[in-house]
Amino acid sequence: MDKHMSLEPYHPNAGADPRAEAMLPAVGGFPPSDRSLFVAGYGELCRIDLRGKRALEICGGFGKLAGLLAETFPDAEVIGLDLYQASGPAIEEQLERLPGLSYVAGDAFDLSAYEAESFDLVWGQAALHHLAHDLDGLCREVLRVLKPGGRCVFIFEPLGHNPLVAAIRAVRMARHELGDESNLYFSQFERMRDSGFDRCEVQVFNFLGYPMKALSDRFGCISRAAQRLDGWLFRRFPKLLRYGANCNVILTK
Repeated sequence: MDKHMSLEPYHPNAGADPRAEAMLPAVGGFPPSDRSLFVAGYGELCRIDLRGKRALEICGGFGKLAGLLAETFPDAEVIGLDLYQASGPAIEEQLERLPGLSYVAGDAFDLSAYEAESFDLVWGQAALHHLAHDLDGLCREVLRVLKPGGRCVFIFEPLGHNPLVAAIRAVRMARHELGDESNLYFSQFERMRDSGFDRCEVQVFNFLGYPMKALSDRFGCISRAAQRLDGWLFRRFPKLLRYGANCNVILTK
């Protein structure tokens, strides 16, 4: 890794952005034990003051996170893009109340509807590992629409360097016939950075926390203890960062 690519462990004593905590309803059905990961990721969405700026979510699903970001920055233009346009009574209520929010149907690999250098932020939640079969195409589109200095954030992504984690995921994917799931690797993040981004930061989570998820999701005290221990191990033994189970990826153009 060079100075433009950094690996960072979760620090349990770091102050959480209250705006990020307010967006936690967007976690939906993801494991409660990953709360700190989502708080860190949502904090990255808030790092830029988006007032008067533009943000695009790709693979946004039901649009909950796009709506919550628009609530946080009501003066921003926030677009939630997915293959199927988000709709329903809750969406209609949001659209009436937040004039800068919109939902569209579209493909993350084809952002030709948007002008070059027209977004300050592009992000996805649990999205990158579904798009990893064409990282070059994805980066080409994202880099084209991002302004200089703009950020691309991917939240809650799976890492594949840990053999135990990879084995557990393989069983789960086979059992549920999840054909489009894949693990991600640091070499792929380096490729993304080298495609035209200036910097790449990878926030790593879940070393001991991953095999303990069944208990952690049931007992919050176990989850907090595992997170603190993981943070200490990552800081004390940085090579273990390679074997974390999940990450957030932050790319800066």
